[in-house]
Amino acid sequence: MAVLARLTEIVFATLWAVALTGIFWRPTALVQAGALLVAVYAVLAVLGARRQVQGLCAAMAAVGVAVAWWTGGWGALPRAAEASPIFAAFFGTLALLRATADLRPEIARARALVERLNGAERAGGLMIGANLLGVVLIVSVMAVFAPIVGRDAPEAQRLAAAEACQRGMCMACLWSPYWIAMAVCYQHLPDVPLWQIMVLGFALAAVGLVIAQLIYGEGVGLGGLWRALKGFAPVMPLVGVAAALVLTLKALTPLSTLQALVTGVPALCLAGLVAQGPDRLLGALAATRRGAAGVKGEMAILVFALTLGRVLEGLLAEGGVNQAIAAHAPPGWAAVAIVVAGMAGLALIGVHQIVTGTVMLVVFGKLALGVSPLVLMEAVLVGWCFASMSGISAVSVAAAGTMFGMPLERVAYGANLRFVAAFGVVAIVALAALNAVL
Repeated sequence: MAVLARLTEIVFATLWAVALTGIFWRPTALVQAGALLVAVYAVLAVLGARRQVQGLCAAMAAVGVAVAWWTGGWGALPRAAEASPIFAAFFGTLALLRATADLRPEIARARALVERLNGAERAGGLMIGANLLGVVLIVSVMAVFAPIVGRDAPEAQRLAAAEACQRGMCMACLWSPYWIAMAVCYQHLPDVPLWQIMVLGFALAAVGLVIAQLIYGEGVGLGGLWRALKGFAPVMPLVGVAAALVLTLKALTPLSTLQALVTGVPALCLAGLVAQGPDRLLGALAATRRGAAGVKGEMAILVFALTLGRVLEGLLAEGGVNQAIAAHAPPGWAAVAIVVAGMAGLALIGVHQIVTGTVMLVVFGKLALGVSPLVLMEAVLVGWCFASMSGISAVSVAAAGTMFGMPLERVAYGANLRFVAAFGVVAIVALAALNAVL
């Protein structure tokens, strides 16, 4: 097992390097080498992963192979592998950011302030802070907030913090142009004005935050929330610098948001560690290595999910699924409900939101169901929010589990399911009403 773990680490580190190189230079040989390394890493990661992860990956692989055989879409497999190395850089960046945050004195001061809060106040502050910062930093906010809670905090406290961060951060995808969700939506609905989707998504996110506070923040008024937010004051300048860096790279370069994140944030972390001295730098690199080794299961799930998504795209294009749905076309309000509930429900059994989001956009975006493109896009984003919050294969669930030291299953199938159900009903009704007006 030690040899397997060491080999997995070496392949992961090589994938990280290949991903970073590929952002600026992508010869065919490098792309093919990255795809081969992804395949090798996926096998090694599954062999060393938990039994639940092995079963989930095996199921996705079986479905993917069956669909590829049926449609002849074997070409989707290498295309998915070629697109996957960037996620090694993503998880590596999370591990480095967490290791760097652990060594910052601002984190210690913020932890002391947050420890004085009661559980409900702390959860409310984490939720709102994760929503605001998650607009730009996305799941990296987990690496910022997790050290505030602390590795040695009681399990119940770490779980509550992880769930609160999930509620806040995942709702950021309703209106953030920096999430992969928005990028996927605009591939299929390019004519929706960005300002419209951001305004609508921000309004829904505000409603969601209120609903979450009513469910989980009993006894915490505005004063309690203000005290909670003040507890994060010491880390806000650092987070602001990281957010500004990602925004600047996104605005001034052709890098995607994910590419800006995996190039800019590590550079910022390394610069800060070098300034703290060689001992801190070496300690953080060792912690990064340990953190990266702990995400092999999550990385394997993501690779298999992305591959399955590519294969299903071919099924939709060639299998006549659209025609079958058109023959039994649901009304517009039902389509909205199917999108939201379908993405959330399928995420619970391991179907990644990239897969379901693509399916919903391809199917419902091409059918004359009377659904406004604006409403359809926001419905997909709401479904993506829920899938990110409670989907067993979601990157955010993986990040929350890794950063707060909790099993994925407890993060995905925990208290947030109540929020998904309550906010889901409200969001479906609101979007159906808006669609009737448009």
